[in-house]
Amino acid sequence: MKLYVKSFSSYKSDIDKLDVKKELKQTYKQDTRRKDAFIHLAMLGIVKLKDKIDINPMDELYMTSGVGNIDILQRVDEYVNGQGQCIKPFDFINILGNTTSYYVAHAVGLKGKNIFQTSEYFTFIHSLISIYSSISTSKKEAILGSIDLSHEPKEILQRVLDVPTKYELLSSVNYQYLSLESSDALASLEFDIKIYSHDEIKTLLKNITCDVITSPRCINLELQKETYFFENLPSYLINKYIEDNSDLLYIDCFKNKYKILKLTSMKK
Repeated sequence: MKLYVKSFSSYKSDIDKLDVKKELKQTYKQDTRRKDAFIHLAMLGIVKLKDKIDINPMDELYMTSGVGNIDILQRVDEYVNGQGQCIKPFDFINILGNTTSYYVAHAVGLKGKNIFQTSEYFTFIHSLISIYSSISTSKKEAILGSIDLSHEPKEILQRVLDVPTKYELLSSVNYQYLSLESSDALASLEFDIKIYSHDEIKTLLKNITCDVITSPRCINLELQKETYFFENLPSYLINKYIEDNSDLLYIDCFKNKYKILKLTSMKK
């Protein structure tokens, strides 16, 4: 399967030192009331994308996240189990994944198909598969937003995400504008539904000439890894490599099962 990236946007907390809420209010004139940090991240990504490309109101919108809005989950748990109180109305609304999708769509006037989806593993690649299946039928273009909000204590998130403690957890939001058409594309993304074994990955790597980066969860592969982590790391790396006009093979891993994603730049 192959999709083409027409545009992208990124925010990563260790590089982009800004107050997300303030940026939304002052630069993009967005209403930030009744929304939390997770929703603000998602909104920032879509308005940054709109700065780069014209968005068709009927484009399909897909949102995904590693652990979702963990900040609000912990807050609600404290209300209910810690203090014996009822859930506050806006916390109840914002805890729903589709609430984030609604605010993102509203920020840029999207009126088409709108889905918030997660999976236990390979979250980003599974979202690409869903998009490919959908727009192959609808013949539309799609926007994929990946939101990861880091939260203290980070040791809990590291256990949930099955990531070694030496890796720093970051907040990040990344978007890609995706199409089946190659015209004016910045890069292509290739992926499949196959789950690879360790031996199959080692065989595949013998013929790879581009950069290879693996997830920090790939502890049995002695290849380049970033020093930080968030569930949708490949989404950020795609944008980074497109910006550098470079090619990339990303290898993801979960409990000794592997999936791959290949990026080929088209603007060299």
